[in-house]
Amino acid sequence: MTNEKITAMPVKKTQIHLTATLSLPLRLHERAWILTGSRSLSTSLVQQILEVSQDGVVFETENTVYHLTYARCPAEIEVMCA
Repeated sequence: MTNEKITAMPVKKTQIHLTATLSLPLRLHERAWILTGSRSLSTSLVQQILEVSQDGVVFETENTVYHLTYARCPAEIEVMCA
């Protein structure tokens, strides 16, 4: 029997880009709950939070890397009368 070197090849994960909001805080080893339009969806368990900014978040689950841009609520227009 000969010794053979076995190399594990990293699996390329699916990349998903969404404009949505998180319904709960993002936590490691828990599901992320995403609200987009009238739908809500849950992910598999969060493995890593890769980037956090005012505009969105990038995180990795067991199967997918999510690039989430936060949905903005339209600014309310106020009219002032003199």
